[in-house]
Amino acid sequence: MIASGGTRLAPQADAYERAVYADAKQYGQHVGATEPRLCTKPLRDLTPETSHGFSVIDFARDVLGVTLYPWQKALLIRALELNEDGTYRFRKVFVLVGRQNGKTTLLTVLALWWLFVDADSFPEHLPARDFLILGTAQNLDIAEEAWDAALKRCDPTPDEDDEEYVVEWLATETRKPVKTNGKKSLRLRNNAKYEPRAASRMGGRGKSAARVIMDEMREQQTWDVWGSVSKTKNAIFNSQLWGISSAGDIKSVVLRTLRDGAIKTIREYEQYVESGIQTLEEFANTHDVATALFEWSAEPGKPLLDIPGILQANPSVGYKPMFFESIWSDLLGDEPEATKRTEILCDWVTSRVEPFIKGDGWSSSADGPVLDDDDNVIELGSQIADGSRMTMGIDVMSSARSTSSVICVAGYRTDGRVHLELIAQRTGMSWVVKHAKAVRAKTGINQVALQTRGCPAADLVEDLKEAGFDVVSISGSTLLTSADRLNKRIQADKVRHRSQGPLDLAIANGTTKDLSGMPVWDRYGSPVDTSPAVAATNALVALEAFVPPPKKPPPPPPPAAQILTRDDVESTAEASLAVAAF
Repeated sequence: MIASGGTRLAPQADAYERAVYADAKQYGQHVGATEPRLCTKPLRDLTPETSHGFSVIDFARDVLGVTLYPWQKALLIRALELNEDGTYRFRKVFVLVGRQNGKTTLLTVLALWWLFVDADSFPEHLPARDFLILGTAQNLDIAEEAWDAALKRCDPTPDEDDEEYVVEWLATETRKPVKTNGKKSLRLRNNAKYEPRAASRMGGRGKSAARVIMDEMREQQTWDVWGSVSKTKNAIFNSQLWGISSAGDIKSVVLRTLRDGAIKTIREYEQYVESGIQTLEEFANTHDVATALFEWSAEPGKPLLDIPGILQANPSVGYKPMFFESIWSDLLGDEPEATKRTEILCDWVTSRVEPFIKGDGWSSSADGPVLDDDDNVIELGSQIADGSRMTMGIDVMSSARSTSSVICVAGYRTDGRVHLELIAQRTGMSWVVKHAKAVRAKTGINQVALQTRGCPAADLVEDLKEAGFDVVSISGSTLLTSADRLNKRIQADKVRHRSQGPLDLAIANGTTKDLSGMPVWDRYGSPVDTSPAVAATNALVALEAFVPPPKKPPPPPPPAAQILTRDDVESTAEASLAVAAF
């Protein structure tokens, strides 16, 4: 197929070349890159028989009157690749591209094609009445943007201003839509549906969706939304999820993790299959070949005004009038460079400031998997030694948009090092005390450390005390020296841990603020959520500096009482206390 960034295809790809490049127009000297810089390779030649992308392109042109940009055509053909049985090769498709490049138009066309064409593809496995498209975004307005654009094309009862957009054939197949904000629904006469929802923990729960659109995935900073919405398609035949976004930053935990996994597969495909080390079947047996990444982005580290980078991240340049001039103006504007790189150049900004814990001490102290004689994983990392004293550390991160809480534990290993581990992280804080009690019941841990003043976690103190916990107050000089304590233990190789994404992210990128000349974890100034680092630090401090005094042995029982009798008193007939037995 096409080399990355190039335009020359092998002869067998003529169908792809004709479909993608036939309508190319240039409005100026600069033309955006049609092909993604990073992409999952097709398993077969892409033709109308092996990809539904051709059908979507024809539908857009012939039914909707929309001529897609070359990059949109390339994406559709690649992303809608088919297996030999006609099902989609990819269950998850991730698309990264600079802002304002036409993703709403792309999603609108795709959603309409799904509804009016694809919903009837496998009636024996997925009848149209069970076909649901779930469109989500962190902000409901964004999710509804593509839905509103789709409705304009098929609304049987349009507003006067929207009548010119309606396609009569589509409108006759569409039922009266629900337009109430927050409850919008577009339903066809065959009962195929399209619903927009806010990306929340409960946004998709209870629904089984054949197609899922996750817009602006860069805004997902925890796994709650992904866990809720992505699972809606698991029980549906031939389902597909599309995640689309510009690049994220260090807080974009979900997108970054999924992107990293896809890139790893792309690199290993090049290493093993293209070099002939493995057959495609062998590779497929050990890798996820049902997840795709298609990314239009500038080469990392290039100058902000590097024109090739601009064109690689903005594939609509040359097809969208004045677009290049607008981008150039934005890059010269006053916004922070990190913002320009993520939104315009689709360049990942992994850290904007220098982290407190430097070097690779933390990553090198992670326990690797424990293997048996046949190299099978039997457990992940070393465990805290049997009988070791253990402590819990708690922290809460709260903002205007969300609250999340973390529990970490600390204990000693058999080699004398401290083992740190994150055991729970969830939204809200009402669950913390109950979970801590469950941990105590299982492990015996009764000592809990948290900052007791001036932070959200302080609200948990009284509840923890009422639950019978020994609460260690991280305050005053203890607070001032806590972050540096963890740093020194890491540098001295006295800490081990199980590699866990949220904790690794917080330690590797968290920053501190100066308080009385000492470094204290900065919850709100760090580029990441530092609460896992704070909770682990608290657990470490409690383990090392707050060892409970040994319990005093109970006093011995008093001696047994003795019965005293007298024999120096003569017995009389009258009762006498002197000789009475008690």
